[in-house]
Amino acid sequence: VQNNIEGAATLTFTDSGITAQDGTAGYEIDGTALTITESGTYAVSGKCADGSIKIKKGTTGVTLILNGLDLTSADTAAITCAKSTEVTILTADGTENSLSDTEQNNDENYPDNADAENAVIKCKDGSSVTIGGTGALTVTANGKNGIKSGASTDEDGEASLTIQGLTLTIDAPVNDAINAEQLLNIESGRLTIDASDDAVHCDLVLNVGADGTDGPGITVTSCYEGLEAAELNVFSGKIDITASDDCLNAANSDLGDYDFTMTISGGTINACTSAGDGFDSNGDLTITGGAITVW
Repeated sequence: VQNNIEGAATLTFTDSGITAQDGTAGYEIDGTALTITESGTYAVSGKCADGSIKIKKGTTGVTLILNGLDLTSADTAAITCAKSTEVTILTADGTENSLSDTEQNNDENYPDNADAENAVIKCKDGSSVTIGGTGALTVTANGKNGIKSGASTDEDGEASLTIQGLTLTIDAPVNDAINAEQLLNIESGRLTIDASDDAVHCDLVLNVGADGTDGPGITVTSCYEGLEAAELNVFSGKIDITASDDCLNAANSDLGDYDFTMTISGGTINACTSAGDGFDSNGDLTITGGAITVW
């Protein structure tokens, strides 16, 4: 990441605007709103009480490096990856980064807010987004979701969200910490989640870890349901969940007659629920490995 910063377009946020360290094209600045319009590497830093970053629709090959960024957006997402984008968001080594929104970033509670995206990091339909790096990121979702990933469509392409490497803390007092509609891969890193609704929710396929790897460390301190997907696969990792309903759930009420599956082949899972199920598969449940404790 550090080597990438040396050749990156460097942009610094303040409450009054965004300053660029060079004349590199590929972005537009409007007050405290940054729009990335071309492929390339962009390093962002600074502090801003009301600003935003957007990757323009159809833009691919974008690397966005968070290099000590403290960014709040008042009425929209702090970072938006528009439809059909390909984006890698990296936390620079040794840096602390913070992204947050306000309660106005919720079009159900604020129907007049046309800019609401209902998530601090919004990845729209057909976007392929990876969030990683060797630094730390704290996401505070005062509007609705922490991180939201969209669907795959014929028009916009395949959607996916991958999380790897970084130290990620999400506080989601309104809804889900992470919500994906298509494919969600949590490969590695350390995640700490406090959510009002689901900690990690995916409408279709959720993969945690990978065969032959240590996988991620996931600590869910509070939530309604812990990990939920129509197809939930745990390959590796250390997962500690404290939930008020199901800790792990293979389900999606919108799919109807669907072959739900939960497959656990490795990792260490500590599942503690106060009122629900430790594991709940509304279809097949296959356990071939791992160390499992359910309270």
